[in-house]
Amino acid sequence: MNSSTPSKPKKPVNRKSLLLTTILGAILLLGALILFMSIEKVPQGYQAVIYSVSGVKEQTKPAGWHIISPLDKAVHYPIRTQTKEYDDLNVATSDGKNLNMDISVNYHVDPTKVVNIFNKFGNADIEGLESGFLRTRVQDGLRQSVAKFSVIETFGVKTSEIKKNTIEMLQDNLTKQGFIVEDIAISSPKADKATQAAIDERVKANQELERAKTDRAIAEENAKKKKIEAEGQAAANEILEKSLSDQIIRKQMIDKWDGKQPITIGSDGVIVDVNK
Repeated sequence: MNSSTPSKPKKPVNRKSLLLTTILGAILLLGALILFMSIEKVPQGYQAVIYSVSGVKEQTKPAGWHIISPLDKAVHYPIRTQTKEYDDLNVATSDGKNLNMDISVNYHVDPTKVVNIFNKFGNADIEGLESGFLRTRVQDGLRQSVAKFSVIETFGVKTSEIKKNTIEMLQDNLTKQGFIVEDIAISSPKADKATQAAIDERVKANQELERAKTDRAIAEENAKKKKIEAEGQAAANEILEKSLSDQIIRKQMIDKWDGKQPITIGSDGVIVDVNK
């Protein structure tokens, strides 16, 4: 006769407990997601402007980790030195020559004006400002500086003045906007072949002119030197001639006589009798 162990009856599933567990898990997951969305990291050397659909907040965020509303967004502005290079900016000289120049700009954003920058430019990031607003201002400042000088001056003696004028204009125009220009570096201009050939010819001509001036100056100095030497020699001869009286000549001959050859000193001078 077969016997079997009776199976235990299954416990009914507690649907209410399962539902609560699911809801609690969803809440925790949602909370973690909201917390993650609320964390804002501001990199070192930057300052953040916080804004939302309701407007921009006056209180900015320094570098570090911050908890903000998940509905808020942030724009970061560099308050430490940044270097931006602009290549092949087109400029024209006072004599109508078109040149391309490279310029490197060291700048930073004024931390007290980051909110003003946001209000002026909206949520444009710094890369957008560098490629748009800043590029336009830099090119305009460089163009105005170069336009004061000829192409030869731009390539030579006026390079330092061009840099000085450019940085002064950029500082005047950008400081009030919130961008502090610290320094700039301008490369040598790049000209087309025809312009470069004309510049080379002009430089060669100037070099030859300077060489001719130098040669002339040397010749003049040599002539002056020879004149001074001649005048000195003439003066010396005159003094010597005046000092050579008959008495002095006779005395010198007597002083030099060796006592062997007889000499005669008369009114006609000194006569040496070579036959004795």
